[in-house]
Order: sequence, then structure tokens, then C-alpha cells
Amino acid sequence: MAREQSNREKLLQTAASLFHLQGFQPTSLDEILDQSGVCRSNFYYHFRSKDDLGLEVLTHQVEHFVTNVIDGILYDETHTPRERIERLFTQVGSAVCEGSYRGGCPFGNLAAEMAGHAEFRSRLSGFFKRWEEAVEHCLADGVARRHFRDDLDVRGAATTLVSQIEGAILLAKAYGNGGPLEAAKQHVLKFLESR
Repeated sequence: MAREQSNREKLLQTAASLFHLQGFQPTSLDEILDQSGVCRSNFYYHFRSKDDLGLEVLTHQVEHFVTNVIDGILYDETHTPRERIERLFTQVGSAVCEGSYRGGCPFGNLAAEMAGHAEFRSRLSGFFKRWEEAVEHCLADGVARRHFRDDLDVRGAATTLVSQIEGAILLAKAYGNGGPLEAAKQHVLKFLESR
């Protein structure tokens, strides 16, 4: 028998879903409370404010991404560097298509919306740097194994690849399909393997 979710878990799950689909700012605390079924006093037992809840949601999303993508794909050297890049695009594409491409990237959405909030910006910047470092590691491995072009600027290429993915997610959201992610994957691999 599955254990019942705690009120804290209900708040985190509901807020994550609403922030992803509607944005952080447009989502009201009342809406989070109504959809989670948690009372206001219990909310304040767990969180000081909506910002505090939002930062906790972000922490959980980063942990999930690190486990499943950064450690689970990019640092997984049982696969070739090319396979890791392909798996990265597949994983991101699967996550984005779950909501019929409506939600986009929770990190990109939050970065666009909350760039003026110092704590959100700091945490998001740290997340994107960590992602870029993992991509850089994978690309360096590909160069060392002679799978990728030997003149590759791995640091610049890592930043470009993450930017390419974020842009492709934005276009997938606008178009309502995964075509931009597939195109980005094909062009990135072609570039990495060109001699």
C-alpha cells in the first residue's frame, strides 16, 4: 500500500505543476492551497512565503535533473559520448512532451521570469553552470576518444549546446511538437562529428 503524501509533499508537487504550466508570478498562494488541499496555517508551518516554496521546488527539480540527466546520462561513461548526447536530447524531449509541449523547461521558464530576484537567479545560474560543466566533461571525453572533432572548444561548445537545447525547448513549446529538439540534436551531432 502506497504511503499517503505529507502536506509538505502536496504543496511541493502542486506548486511545481502550477509554476511549470502557469509561471511563478501568476500562480497565487490561494491557488496552490486550493489545489493541494492544504490549509494556510499548515503552509506557513512548512514555508515562510511563496518565494520560500518556489526555491524549495527549484531545489527538488535541480536534484531530479542532476540524478537523472547530469549523473545518469552525461557522466555515465558506460555509454559513448555520442550516445550520451543523444540520450540527453531524448530525455529532455520526453520531459517536455509530457504536457503536450505546453510547459517548456521549468528552469528556462523560471530564469526568464525571475531574473530580477537575486536568490532565484543565483540558484538558476549555479544549475546551468553545473549542466554546462557536465556537457563539457562529456564533450572532452568525446574528443579524447576521437569520437568528436579534435579542434572542438569544449567549454564554448558546452555553453552552445545547453543554449541550443533551451532554445529548441522554447520552439517546441511554441510549435506544440518535438521537431525543434530533433533538428537541434541532428545538427549538434553533425557539428561535433565533422572533421
